Amino acid sequence: MARPLSSKLVEIVYYPKKARGPVPRRQTVETFVTEEVEPLDRRPSRKGRRTLTDETVDPAEQAFADLTRLGHEAFQAGRADEARVVFESLVALGRRDPFAHTMLGTILLGSHSLDRALEQFEAALEIDPEDLAALVYRGEIRLARRKVSRALEDLERAVKLGPGTDPFVARARKLLVLARAHRTA
Repeated sequence: MARPLSSKLVEIVYYPKKARGPVPRRQTVETFVTEEVEPLDRRPSRKGRRTLTDETVDPAEQAFADLTRLGHEAFQAGRADEARVVFESLVALGRRDPFAHTMLGTILLGSHSLDRALEQFEAALEIDPEDLAALVYRGEIRLARRKVSRALEDLERAVKLGPGTDPFVARARKLLVLARAHRTA
């Protein structure tokens, strides 16, 4: 590898193709300038720079994003078992990706595996404390288990975090009505 001429930290914000997550993915990478090159217009006063991050796409990152998209498409198409296998595989890789944990938790919640779903939502919230879907679903599970005060915390936080038009905020508001009714009963 060529000796770097300079380096700087760059934050990359990206949205996985067709995957819907509560927040964009963020990653900080260090770029290295490896060589000076002439710009295409050949003006002598300016030199272009080439970076390692410009030249390569990490195949592991691309594969993870592709599997995430595949799992989400299977989920949207109603193929929950297929989606569960995909997201279990992604979670088993040990990567810190809140979306994979939230999706697996959502699938497990739909199959009434509340303990396993709760584990996934808590893992997602450990990575991203503002994961709106994970907050709402964890609140829903807590409410079902009659842990009303903890459910209220999650649901109120979700309402504060998300925009009023978000479907998870609407769900949190409906659940808040139920939670407050349980608290007074």
